[in-house]
Amino acid sequence: MELGSNSPLIVMPDADPEKVARAAAASGYSNAGQVCISTQRVIAHEKIYGDFLDAFQAEVAQIGTGDPLAEGTRMGPMIREGDATRVAEWIQEAVADGADLLTGGEKYDQFVTPAILANVKPEMKISCDEVFGPAVGVTRVNNIDEAIALANDTNYGLSAAIFTQNIDWAMRFVREVESGNLMVNWGTQWRADLMPYGGLKESGMGKEGPKYAIEEMTELKMAIFHLDS
Repeated sequence: MELGSNSPLIVMPDADPEKVARAAAASGYSNAGQVCISTQRVIAHEKIYGDFLDAFQAEVAQIGTGDPLAEGTRMGPMIREGDATRVAEWIQEAVADGADLLTGGEKYDQFVTPAILANVKPEMKISCDEVFGPAVGVTRVNNIDEAIALANDTNYGLSAAIFTQNIDWAMRFVREVESGNLMVNWGTQWRADLMPYGGLKESGMGKEGPKYAIEEMTELKMAIFHLDS
């Protein structure tokens, strides 16, 4: 049983901001953000925060919104206009509470243009709830301890990611972040059938994937033949 998430992506100071920006855009706005493992919360170290935001804005500016069948469109509508309205309201609520809307967030019909919000606080709805829409919030941290604590400061735990070349930071992330799927040097939105795909906490129970689904639906029987001595 898989129940969604508000997936975090940690960016450490040794990461390539342009590579992170490409991954965050790909995993944050595909299907208009309507994916259970979409990147929703970017947790960026203060030393790379500004460079990442510059690269991220440039990447997101290339995402054309409109008819999915039209040439040049990279992001289509949300599934319902009511969902588009909700996402736009959450964005405006975050701005009213002090977040900076750097780009996007405009609603028309069933569309919301790809939004980037900076200076997002963990308690904002755009961060602590599941947006399930084309909005990515960016929060600044001072070190790996703060990054991991913030990644875990949620009821969800389906997918999480980190960008770093530091093996110690990567291993701390793998050991300490409470999530069923952990990505190192790619965005949160990646899976393959051979993976044991599933979440922790309120992100569900059990694992998907052909092998694991079969195991979940199989009743084991044990038979023991006792031989006469």
